[in-house]
Amino acid sequence: MRRIDERVEAIRRDVLQMHNLSRNAVELSFRAMKGDKSVIHEISKLEQHTDMLDTDINFACTMFIAMFQPVARDLRFVVSMIRISSSYERIVDLAQEIALYECRMPERFFESERYLMEMFDVVKRGYDETEGLREKLIELDTLVDSIYVETMEIIEHDCHVDAVLIARHVERIGDLLAKIGARLIFVDKGRRVWVK
Repeated sequence: MRRIDERVEAIRRDVLQMHNLSRNAVELSFRAMKGDKSVIHEISKLEQHTDMLDTDINFACTMFIAMFQPVARDLRFVVSMIRISSSYERIVDLAQEIALYECRMPERFFESERYLMEMFDVVKRGYDETEGLREKLIELDTLVDSIYVETMEIIEHDCHVDAVLIARHVERIGDLLAKIGARLIFVDKGRRVWVK
């Protein structure tokens, strides 16, 4: 039993590292959008690191299933960690793409950064306690979505494809964080919930 717990904790640690790396990448992407293009190289390094870490997590989870043939909570955990890790890796991909675009975004758009950072914080707490997680993520994702809609209304007249893609990527990051939260509830409670 101890070996199973040690493996579960190692996977959990790696996934939390993915969480922190993806949060950092999103913060850096907003700095890049505000004009600090010096962060692009750092985001690229984060992207490479998360690619490798995602592969390592997938391998560790696959080996866990093969070695221990888990059931119930352990099986929910390991399968969910594979999906969650891939979502974090995708968030870093989106952050890297955002940082590479050269365009000006409406001032209101930058408020979404605060909500995304709060979503990251809520999701991180969800690794220990899922009570209220769904409701808080719905609230925050709705705010990110409303900023996306407002941004689209502002930029649709200018026809800036880069701005549209940036807005869409940021909205997608919010969706991915909401899905991660839903998977954490699945691990904890054994029931599926939809955040959006």
